[in-house]
Amino acid sequence: MFRKTKIVCTLGPAVDSVAGIDALIGAGMNVARINCSHGDWDTRSRWIDWVREISTKRKAHVAILLDLQGPKFRLGTIPGKEMLVVSGQQVVVGNGPGKLPIPHQEVLHVLETGRRLLTGDGDVSFRVASLEGGEITLTCLSGGTIRTKQGITVVGVSFDTPAMTTKDREDLKIGAEKRVEYVAISYVKSADDVRLVAESTKKADSGLRVIAKIEMRDAVQDIENIIAVSDAIMVARGDLGLQMAIEDVPLVQKRIIGLCRVAGKPVITATQMMESMVHNPRPTRAEATDIANAILDGTDAIMLSGETAAGAHPIEAVDYMDKIAVKTEQSSIFAKAIAAQEPERISESTEAVAHAAVMIATNLRTKNILAFSTSGFAARMVSKYKPKAVILCATHSERTARQTSLFWGVRPLLTKSFGATEEMIATGFSAALEAGFLKAGDMVVITAGLPVGMPGATNFVTLLRVNQPEEK
Repeated sequence: MFRKTKIVCTLGPAVDSVAGIDALIGAGMNVARINCSHGDWDTRSRWIDWVREISTKRKAHVAILLDLQGPKFRLGTIPGKEMLVVSGQQVVVGNGPGKLPIPHQEVLHVLETGRRLLTGDGDVSFRVASLEGGEITLTCLSGGTIRTKQGITVVGVSFDTPAMTTKDREDLKIGAEKRVEYVAISYVKSADDVRLVAESTKKADSGLRVIAKIEMRDAVQDIENIIAVSDAIMVARGDLGLQMAIEDVPLVQKRIIGLCRVAGKPVITATQMMESMVHNPRPTRAEATDIANAILDGTDAIMLSGETAAGAHPIEAVDYMDKIAVKTEQSSIFAKAIAAQEPERISESTEAVAHAAVMIATNLRTKNILAFSTSGFAARMVSKYKPKAVILCATHSERTARQTSLFWGVRPLLTKSFGATEEMIATGFSAALEAGFLKAGDMVVITAGLPVGMPGATNFVTLLRVNQPEEK
């Protein structure tokens, strides 16, 4: 059964081998996420090479997403790498045993009495108890283990930080050289932040797509403008839950997913989707429900972070996510939810053609829509309407094939180059037959742009039957 919701897996020590990444791809990973907050470029380069080699061997088209660290404030080095604190314990900010190292003057300047400070995903929290003699003393509100380089959040404070750091620019430069498919921008505050990074990506690599991570309160307030200038969106619920009341996060998630669907932009739902599987062999019932609900909301992709990067059961996490997604997509509840969410406004010709293709496929119950696309735009527009039919994106660009691996319901189909319309259709049919996606006699809805090869010019839709391939 072809799963239409895509799975993004974060690479890390738990899968740091050819066998590990091969198992992830075999289990259903569509996009490999590389988190630049951890590791070095020797490790990242190795992972990129492995993903490329294994994908080619498996005839898969796995995209690589480079997630930039962004202007995140992190703890310094803790002696012994970690420290256990308990509720009520007094901790002094500073360096040395038993102290909390905060190497950022911007953070220290806002730590006034009563201010709350969180580490990691908010599991450990403190309140500023006193500032005396140049010494900042914190009282632990909720205990746990604090680790070297963990992120820190000052509740209620928005810092004036740049959209990209020096490290981000260097990581982007190397990622562009490695021809990754996507780059994710962390701690986006406005559409201007996205534009700034997009300009940098175009200079480094015009084909690199930009994903805006929504994890700041400011970004939620400017969400429609951010969606408009981004290639895709990630609902990063971890930091988002630190920036606003936890009870607001589910509603914000649903709103963002809905806006992305109207705009025809892919959206990834991320963070703690199967957090318990970092240690446990099975997800909780609540986690299974969370995944299903995100799919019912209309998310295009669901993401695993620590579960695959550092968890004890990385492959099992992908297996469970795959099963939950397929089961949800097959349900009548899903069909009703998607129909109720269908965008009403059609504002451009490509969208109108894509909608027509979906309507034909739905009314005639054809199993496949064959979208010919140089850039992937036509396939993305068809994906917007979440048809029951599988969307085959026929392209002669390997990079486009990989990029469409993020799109809901799209199955990339790499073809040889083609010229005129008849040659285009024959080439697409031949590739789809060879891949086993189509068989002789199938009715297929075809959409493309004429003249052939002009990106973003989808203006053609037809219905054809697949012919028996000629003997060679």
